[in-house]
Amino acid sequence: MTDSEILSMNSLSEKEYYELHLQNLTPLNLKIDVDLFLNEIEMYQEFFQQWGDVHKEFARYALPLVNLDGKLIDDDPACWPLDRWNFVEKYPHYKNKDWTDEHVQDWKDYFKELSIDDIVNELYFKKHTPLYKKLTSVSQKLNILDNHLLRTCILKWDYLGHFKKHIDTLHPTKWLRLWGTTNPKGMVLRYEDGGSMIPEINIEAGRLYLHDSIRPHEALAFDDGVYQFFIALDLESIPIIKELL
Repeated sequence: MTDSEILSMNSLSEKEYYELHLQNLTPLNLKIDVDLFLNEIEMYQEFFQQWGDVHKEFARYALPLVNLDGKLIDDDPACWPLDRWNFVEKYPHYKNKDWTDEHVQDWKDYFKELSIDDIVNELYFKKHTPLYKKLTSVSQKLNILDNHLLRTCILKWDYLGHFKKHIDTLHPTKWLRLWGTTNPKGMVLRYEDGGSMIPEINIEAGRLYLHDSIRPHEALAFDDGVYQFFIALDLESIPIIKELL
């Protein structure tokens, strides 16, 4: 597959996807200075907002760097699980509500025959917020990918903050995902393998990885102040990603 062929694509086949994703977390030659980031992020704590509208008993927050319109707003869809955001847009009476039998049934019915092209997805998020440039520890490392950034957030989890087992997209996929953390010793990231959830080891603090978000995965923080870099990219970024592998 040549670079020109990549640039004309609007999705990756499973074969093409795994030509890039050599393992669950494929390290890239991009590393954020954790000390600088931790110093900078202290100035912007007020911009973190709750991740979505459910499971608020767990400390899960997000700060948007690339969102729909580049504005800093409350209840930003960039700071939600997008399956939940789309569901609540259709069924607003379930927002901030506990899971009842009716709630669960409407959830299952909604996603039964839904196409990714029919809902707000990562491709909608293309505008840098003012926080992107202010966090120089992040933006100066990502500048090679500036024109390819889709939904991008800083996640902040405290003790027991977590994402349950899930996938982020399906084959054929229309975007890539990068991931990293400031504190790999304070969290665990696990991928499904043969029916078991296996933890990743040797994660380097600040290192950005090409993340296999199609493989079922889950994560849990067992420390406070665990930051993660949650970055989506369009497929035109692939020639750059190849250089960074």
